[in-house]
Amino acid sequence: MAQQQFDINKRLMTMLSNEMRAGQQMNACVKQTTKVRNNVASVNETIEKQKRAYEKVNAITLKRRKDLEAGEALIEAVQEQVTSAKQRNDAMQERLAEVRKEHNQYRGCVRVLSEATNIYMNASELPTKIKGVTVSCTGDQWLPFDVSTSDLKGLSILWNRIQCNSPYVDKWNQLLQVGNPESERQENLNVTASSIVQIDLTSPQSHR
Repeated sequence: MAQQQFDINKRLMTMLSNEMRAGQQMNACVKQTTKVRNNVASVNETIEKQKRAYEKVNAITLKRRKDLEAGEALIEAVQEQVTSAKQRNDAMQERLAEVRKEHNQYRGCVRVLSEATNIYMNASELPTKIKGVTVSCTGDQWLPFDVSTSDLKGLSILWNRIQCNSPYVDKWNQLLQVGNPESERQENLNVTASSIVQIDLTSPQSHR
């Protein structure tokens, strides 16, 4: 009977010991699970932080890329404007050179006609005014004149005045038409300053 009771107690002790070990293992498992769960939460938090940091960096990168593209477009537009402005400037320089050449030819014509006809005009007043002096029909006095190119009556009087003094009235008339592009007569003329003056300065008329 005693042996039987001993065996029962021994089995109970074994069961209790096993239960205690099972409890310890369960507690260890719970601790391990909690640790893993905490680690997982930490990793997830880290991932979220990295995700937010990536999104922020990506947004900055996209903005910088757009700014760069806009800057490149702006540079290209500015370069196109600079090129266009340079082309316009070159064209204006060419036109200025042509105008200066025409102006020099025009002044040269005025000088040659003045020397040949004793009719002297102030070139700086042209083409808005015809101002200068001429020799009288008798050749004994200077006659000043100052006529607006829009004054048709005054121009008519001037033409009549110089008609008696110069065989080159038509030349003067053509030259003044070249100097005054707004004149109605200019539409019917196909002349240039260089083609007007064809005077033989050695002829008796040019030295009278």
